This record gives sequence, C-alpha cells and structure tokens, in this order.
Amino acid sequence: MSDRFDFLEIGDRAPATLPPPDAEPGAAPVFTQPANALKAVEVVGEPGTEVGQFNAPTGLCVDPWGSLYVADSNNHRVQRITPAGEVYVFGRPGASSGQMWGPQGVAVYPSGRFLFVAEQGTHRIHCFRFDNGQTSGFITGFRGPSGVAFDSDGMLWIADTGNGRLLRLDTTSGDFIGTIDSASGVQRPIAIACDSSGSIFVVEGAQEDVVRYSTQGVRLSAVSEFRRLSAPRAVAVDRQGRIYVAEAGLNRLHVLEPHGASIMTFEGQAGSIPLKSPGGVAIGPNDEIYLADTLNHRVLRLVWA
Repeated sequence: MSDRFDFLEIGDRAPATLPPPDAEPGAAPVFTQPANALKAVEVVGEPGTEVGQFNAPTGLCVDPWGSLYVADSNNHRVQRITPAGEVYVFGRPGASSGQMWGPQGVAVYPSGRFLFVAEQGTHRIHCFRFDNGQTSGFITGFRGPSGVAFDSDGMLWIADTGNGRLLRLDTTSGDFIGTIDSASGVQRPIAIACDSSGSIFVVEGAQEDVVRYSTQGVRLSAVSEFRRLSAPRAVAVDRQGRIYVAEAGLNRLHVLEPHGASIMTFEGQAGSIPLKSPGGVAIGPNDEIYLADTLNHRVLRLVWA
C-alpha cells in the first residue's frame, strides 16, 4: 500500500524517498510499455481545508525528484507533496506578497529551486523558493493568468488568459522574449504544456481545442483536426509525445497520439467515485500520470496497465 496519505488508497508499492534539494535528479527509465489502458493506483487528498486536503484542485506539476505540486485553488494555496508523503504549503489567502488568491497553474523551475504560480484572482505570477516556501517576488501586468509551463530551453510560458496571449519569460533576466497572440489564432489560452522538442501545447478555451505552436508562434496542429473536445481544461505531453487532455465537459482524461488521433479515454472510477470535472494533468519523472479530479477535491495517480 502507498503511504502518501492516510486517505483512500489503492494498492501500490511505497514511493521512493525524496533526494535532498541539491541532488541531481537521476535519469528516469525509458518508458516502453505499450498503451493499453490507464489504471488509478493512488488517490491523493480529500475535501477540506487542512494540510493535505483540497478544495477544487486545478493546475499540477511534478519536479525532477517526483514531488507533486497542486494548485489548491479554492483554498488559495499550493501544496507540495513529496514521494514520502510530506506536505508543504506555499501561500495563504490574500493579495500581499506570499499570499495567493485563486491559483490556477503551477510550474517548477527545471533545477527545482523555484515554484511559479499563476494567480488568476490577483492577476500576477508569484515566485516561491523551493527550500523554504518563502516568496521571491511576483510579476504583474496580466489579466487573469491561468497557466504556466517551462519549455525545453528553460523559458517560462505564461497563459495570459484575459489578454488573449501567451508570453515567454526569461526568468533569469526577467525579460519577456516572445509573444503568441491573436495573430497566430490565440483567443483565450487557459493551460500550457511543453514537450522536449520545443512545441507549445495550448488549451484554447474559446475554441474548446488544444493547439500546438512552435516557440516562434507558428501554428503546427490542433486536436480539432481529428475530433471535438468538450471543455478541455488542462494538457500534458509525455516523453513518447502522447497528449493528455483533461476534458471537464465529459468528465474524463483523453489520451491522443502525437498527430492527434485518439488512443483512449480514462473515465474509470477510483474508490467507487467517478471523475467530476477534471481540471489538471501532469506527467511524473517515471511517466506516471497525475490527474486533478477537481470537483471531487482530490488528485489521482494513474499508470499504464
């Protein structure tokens, strides 16, 4: 049994211990298992306001050591859960430095040193230190930002939802070095994922689509070329290029081939509770899939079976 929490658990071996923050993450094994079906092997969290509990979790990310970060949106905080089950809280309700209101997207700096949070309620991107949870400042000038992700060059992409654009930020210099906007077809971006080849995958709320762009803003493809999505809310891409879309409108996780053809959908139950408006998805270093089961106020860990 997993020891992540003492909540509802589904049988699985205990995760490995988290390395120290200054350790180099080990190379993850190559994922070779064929895509057959997804199985829920762990349920993380339960409804509530205490540490380790969630209220409408949305954005997810996983750092190189396997710690899970959850935008606990209606509790106005981010929770970091290590593989050993330790829980750390970033932020508290409010609009001052170190506080949050309506966090939606989370991204960890590639070295694992900093956490970036898209706060929709305060129209800013907040940066926290990995080691002590203290704020390192924030960036303003947005309108309801809802997604953040690092690309293969270590640049931070921001879904500036209300302004209908994507911004590329060099977090070292603090300079914006790229914009993708309406000229490329962006209307209402609500989530972002980046793959190892440099493609940017954008959940387009206005079009109910997932669109793939180059870093220069060239539209490369879209899921709508193959099928219609229903209220997509989040996207992730694994090392084989498979695309994972949290479809809130149909209460499922949709998995597609790199070119957009459907592989399967996960609509299964975990603990006899069906999915309810999933709003976040992330891939771990060993190709495990984390899914924010938003209106069930929990996160599922899935593996290929």
